[in-house]
Amino acid sequence: MMKRALAVILAAGFAVSVYATDARVRVMGRQETPYFYRDEVSVFTNPADMSLYPNLIYGSFGWMGPEDSSGNFGRQKNVQPLDPLFGGMISYGFSDEESGPMLSIGAFVNRRDYMLEKLIKAGGYGSRGLDVTPGATEWNGNNLVDPLGKFDLMLGYDIGNGFAMGLGFYTAYQCVRENGDIRNQTAIYKGTAGINYNIEQGLDLEASVNGGLTNARWTYDRVSNLADVAQDTTLRVLISDNDYFVRGDLRFFTAVPAINGSFVPQVSLTYMTLNRADIVDVAGGVGINMNIDRGFFWAGLQGIYTQENSQKNVGASGDPQRIGARLSFGIERNIVWDWFLIRVGGQKEFQYETKNGDTKSAWLENPSSNGWDNDLVGLGFGINIDNRLRIDFVASEDLPYTLTNLISGSQYHLFNRVSATYRF
Repeated sequence: MMKRALAVILAAGFAVSVYATDARVRVMGRQETPYFYRDEVSVFTNPADMSLYPNLIYGSFGWMGPEDSSGNFGRQKNVQPLDPLFGGMISYGFSDEESGPMLSIGAFVNRRDYMLEKLIKAGGYGSRGLDVTPGATEWNGNNLVDPLGKFDLMLGYDIGNGFAMGLGFYTAYQCVRENGDIRNQTAIYKGTAGINYNIEQGLDLEASVNGGLTNARWTYDRVSNLADVAQDTTLRVLISDNDYFVRGDLRFFTAVPAINGSFVPQVSLTYMTLNRADIVDVAGGVGINMNIDRGFFWAGLQGIYTQENSQKNVGASGDPQRIGARLSFGIERNIVWDWFLIRVGGQKEFQYETKNGDTKSAWLENPSSNGWDNDLVGLGFGINIDNRLRIDFVASEDLPYTLTNLISGSQYHLFNRVSATYRF
């Protein structure tokens, strides 16, 4: 009887998280990855989770930043959301039993992967691979060309006895040539393998490994704003040349009847090499997720560590090392109607930064209110039609202050993200 109760509780805890979107995750903890609960977004880290989301279509309008590309606030210019995406997962069962063997196939287009984001961020710094500027340090801004053809392909198989496995492939590529020479290039090729294993009643294990190669470079002509570079000089910056990256994720879901939910320990490690940089990110901690009256709640505490050897081939000092902690939570509940949900979430991140050969050190924290996805708090809404069609919204942080502008004048955008899933 106890085992049966544990199974029901565990299943109920997972069901609350099923069939949601990136908009939900961005509110419920202000993070890209749901470390301590399961969500549709989890399939991009572990494709074995596709067995939890069979026959699903997913689409997103993309995200709205607090400023447009010219640095003006959105109310001064009509800007469109960035990085929309769509895709889906379809499954086929080989038996009439609900827990029988099942094959799943998934495909998504235009999704911006987390490793692509790391590569793009690295492209804003010239110190990681200069051909002609020995005295230069860094240039602000995103210098890499934006890749095209962002594409996910995933394959999963649930063998029917509590064990599922999955494989995934992701690519994004762009290359601009002049007279046969590469001037600008951004490319990433990533493979993923993962498992989802029910060790015993009430205890699940998830493990996945992501790895791949990157290529990135950019070229500027007529550089005249740097003291160490003469005018009319061609600046060639090599960020990555068939460099590699790897990420590992491990977590357990343990049913806890006392809280009507699960206890979740997790750890993740990312290692990325660039032309003149090695980057290490480690996160590990514990969290809980639980069913509440007409809703769902989760919270987690992680230790985090980041180290960057930003000039490994030059031997210069100044490589940053950061150690700290991250506290996150998320809560959602049906309000008034069963089809309408409201969500609130937040995260607080502290890190202590030191640099080799530098006497300065400082405390860092995530932004408190800059309007981006990783700041302190988030507010969102959800619409659930017959547990099939779900539409999720992330509210702009100035929504309570700008809502009256709908009838009294021009307004900034009211939502940062809008995305939806449909289960068929």
